[in-house]
Amino acid sequence: MTRNAPIRTAACGCGDFRLTLEGEPILVSACCCTRCQRRTGSFFGVTAYFRPDQLTARAGPSATFQAPGGQTTRHFCPRCGSSLMWGSPEWPDVIGVAGGAFADPTLPGPHRVTHHATAHPFVPTPDGVPVYEDAPPEVE
Repeated sequence: MTRNAPIRTAACGCGDFRLTLEGEPILVSACCCTRCQRRTGSFFGVTAYFRPDQLTARAGPSATFQAPGGQTTRHFCPRCGSSLMWGSPEWPDVIGVAGGAFADPTLPGPHRVTHHATAHPFVPTPDGVPVYEDAPPEVE
């Protein structure tokens, strides 16, 4: 990492499960798919993607969940249930971290919006970012 790279901490709702990451995310994505809606309990999810080597520390207990038939493994706090991090063997070079878990206004905003076809009509999209009705081209 670079000498002045930001150090960012993501934490679950109760603070027991924490991640420390160094540097900027390689991508921040807002996703309106129904899986992200259900995972977050919100109308969309925001994921900050990092390279695995940017994860410099992991603290506290975690548990994992993998949906039947799915490949993504979600790591969550066993105490409060907050989903904090996920990864997939399909994309071994990245880990996803829940954007809101940083509680950091300096985290970059979304670079794109995906699965807009299932977005709720009242959810605004950021100006000037690509909007994909389904998965972005690199995922299809």
